[in-house]
Amino acid sequence: MNFTQGNKIEAVDIMREAAEWLIDTGRPMWGLDEITAENLKNGEDEFHVMWENGINAVEKSIAAMIICFEDKFIWPDIEAGTSGFIHKLAVRRDFAGKGYASKMVEYAKEYCAGIGIKSLRLDCDPHREGLMNFYYSCGFALKEIKNINTQKLGNIDVALFEYMI
Repeated sequence: MNFTQGNKIEAVDIMREAAEWLIDTGRPMWGLDEITAENLKNGEDEFHVMWENGINAVEKSIAAMIICFEDKFIWPDIEAGTSGFIHKLAVRRDFAGKGYASKMVEYAKEYCAGIGIKSLRLDCDPHREGLMNFYYSCGFALKEIKNINTQKLGNIDVALFEYMI
């Protein structure tokens, strides 16, 4: 397996597949309208994709995420460029439940460490117990649960996680 950076189209495809599955199973997390190349304003180099060599060395995309270095909406007190932030971590359904999400998180830790970033942060819905437990299992510490006001959803609770590299 290998990781690439900058393939926004492939990353968005993986994220949309995960979003559709969550909607279909009655557990929506992201709206399909927000998971588009046009609406995800992150730079190309912030999109990371995991690949696996398939039959006849044809690569298959497995998982994707955004790693950025500023999040003024959720983490307004963190100076830009001092922390990495994971967003929209998603795994294709064919590869779900096989440990690839954990490998993506490990990659994010290594990627940030490699460029001198000393912390990695993320946020999630604190009411998603399985997701919370996943981030605990990856070594993240819950910093706080806070209520934020969003234009689309109104007031929502958000769990803030941190991993010191």
